[in-house]
Amino acid sequence: MEIGYFCDKNREYIIENMHPVRPLKNYLWNDTTFAELNQFCFGTTKSCINKDFRPLVNDVRLIYVKDKESGETYSPNRNYAKLPFDSFRCRVGLGYQTTESSYKGLESSFTVVIPEHGYMELQKFTLKNTGDTARKLSVYSYLRPFVNINGHLAYGKGGYEKGIGALYYTFRAFRCDQKYTDVFYKASETPVAFSTSDSSFLGYGTLEKPEAVQAEFLPNDLTVFEENYCGAMQFEVEIGANEEKSWYFVIGTAQNEEESTALANEYATKETFEREYARQGELADEYIDKVIVDTPDEYINSSVNIWLKRQIALGKTWGRIYGKGFRDLLQDITGFVSFDCKRAKERLLYTLRHQFISGNGLRQFDPVVDYPYQDMPVWIPIAVLTYIKESGDYGVLNEEVAYYDSDIIETVFLHIKRGMDFLYSNQGVHGLGLWRGGDWNDSMNNCGLQERGESVWLSIATVKATDDYVEILENCPIANAKAIAEEIKTKQSVLKENIIKYGFEKDHFIYGINDWDERVGSYENEEGKMYLNPQTWAVMAGIFDEKGGNALMDHVEANLKCDYGYLQNVPSYTKPDPHLGRISYFGAGLYENGSVYNHGVMFKVVADCMLGRGNNAYETLKMARYNNPSNPNSGTEPYAISNMCFGPYAYARKGFAPCSWVTGSAGWMYRAVTEYILGVQADFDGLKVSPCMPSVWEAARIERTFRGVKYLIEICRGDEQGLFVDGVKIEGNKIPLFAEGETHEIEYLSKR
Repeated sequence: MEIGYFCDKNREYIIENMHPVRPLKNYLWNDTTFAELNQFCFGTTKSCINKDFRPLVNDVRLIYVKDKESGETYSPNRNYAKLPFDSFRCRVGLGYQTTESSYKGLESSFTVVIPEHGYMELQKFTLKNTGDTARKLSVYSYLRPFVNINGHLAYGKGGYEKGIGALYYTFRAFRCDQKYTDVFYKASETPVAFSTSDSSFLGYGTLEKPEAVQAEFLPNDLTVFEENYCGAMQFEVEIGANEEKSWYFVIGTAQNEEESTALANEYATKETFEREYARQGELADEYIDKVIVDTPDEYINSSVNIWLKRQIALGKTWGRIYGKGFRDLLQDITGFVSFDCKRAKERLLYTLRHQFISGNGLRQFDPVVDYPYQDMPVWIPIAVLTYIKESGDYGVLNEEVAYYDSDIIETVFLHIKRGMDFLYSNQGVHGLGLWRGGDWNDSMNNCGLQERGESVWLSIATVKATDDYVEILENCPIANAKAIAEEIKTKQSVLKENIIKYGFEKDHFIYGINDWDERVGSYENEEGKMYLNPQTWAVMAGIFDEKGGNALMDHVEANLKCDYGYLQNVPSYTKPDPHLGRISYFGAGLYENGSVYNHGVMFKVVADCMLGRGNNAYETLKMARYNNPSNPNSGTEPYAISNMCFGPYAYARKGFAPCSWVTGSAGWMYRAVTEYILGVQADFDGLKVSPCMPSVWEAARIERTFRGVKYLIEICRGDEQGLFVDGVKIEGNKIPLFAEGETHEIEYLSKR
């Protein structure tokens, strides 16, 4: 059964199958608070306050409606009993989530929004009587606030505070570092009754049938020493024929009663909710229209034009939710720089503040993970390069940024240089990059802790980073640039030779050589004989010529392809190996141990395009979709790409995709389509057009705003080849720069 459909006009996905393989997620957020919601508007809301995560709502949000004449009670946003609703769907939006239903003449709509600022969540519930007689109803709102900041229940209490006109919870703890100790939950009108604890609200009932809802009124209970707080409010209403009624709610956290009162009174209103709801659309307008594609593939159109941007936008603000990764943010920057250049610069400088004086970077911050992964410097040149090409802002190289572990403040260029020096000065006996705690593959985290293991992938990635670094040196105003470039190109040449000499084995590159001098990703191994990333990155780094690159990718097609996509490694490890690390302790087919890890799969799409293998690139993209016919029960959201799906070596649930939204796959997929398949890439002095479309596409269009100029680009197959700007053929494949505010029509013809 199809899950639902895209409504691009409204920038929504409509979920019609409300009981899919797994709950379907949507994220709402501002800079300090996010909500992870499913199709019923269940899910956790958290705030990050002074780098500490503080939950606000624990999972459950429910509306109950009770007909006062019949006594029938149901939840319009959950329908536990699977009553015969006339309609039941979820509208997944950009910055909001709405669950709608219709039952026995009552239409309902429940919407959740995170406001633009603050540690709060807003809600709206609307009930419409579509019948021809008035209805007397009791309406209840219910959620689970997070109150107990630490484990000592004696610090907390909850009740209804008349001065605020809200349910109000406090947690006054001794020596508590968290200043946001108060929680308020307020409605736009005064409830007739309330409850603050699950023991009183649920009793011995369930969420489907709470005991308190079966009574005439909620118990108006106050609570202390409470393990399971709730927030429930009851409203009595009579709705006439064809009339509707709305309630507005806010739940938030504050430092004291005065602040709670001010926020509750401001945000629990119709005016504030509608303003914040509209603001979400305005915020989306700021980036959605910067790049618009029109291809023969409607799924790609919806994804690139709306949903990948939204997924990337989550990453640019929240990293990977559980923390902000150095490499993750830098990769995300290369994705969203084309539609949010200002934010790209902010995040670039912010990330570089977490670089060590040694040149390496902190793996993760907010919270800190200081494990000796070695690939952080690899991602700096490409992030800076893509930003400069997009913006034309060469001055960013002279911006001064501090280091994480030093009082020294240096320019962005010197941050790049320190990173590259780190990569070349930390090499092992084979002249390859030291592996230490790992690289992009976080789970190979015990291969090099003894300072002997060397990573072939990291060495290949260093070659690619060197190309990006040299491109900066050769095109930007940097003192002594020529000498620096020549010196590092000499080192790069030696590194390439070592990669081929020690890293290439018969028909593929191994992953590395560990501390015990064991080859990893080799035919010598019983398991994990081949990995995807060394092959794709060897193409991206130009380790071999075109013929050699094609041979590598042919080998990938023959050995790493399965029904669900392309495996990170084969065969999966089934025996724990401390010489490798946690990768071999993961279940077979899970995460880096032989799953279809889509982040790595998107590297393959780029590599295919670099070799002119447009059909392979397109088929690879189609396999990563939610509706891959060979993997119909993956559970993936249609509007978000997953981090991975379980591989064929998995013990169970083969093809299942539990991890969506929080992944670098989105940025790389966005770039793969716009910059490689459609081939429109920012350059220092214009836009390059070098498409690699699949043979089934005769034409495609892309609207691209670049440095304030709108380019309407049409890519067509024909009998001739050339680039036409406003009807005039020009030499080469680069669209020149024009004056800001202009619009130009571009046609790129490629021979069939």
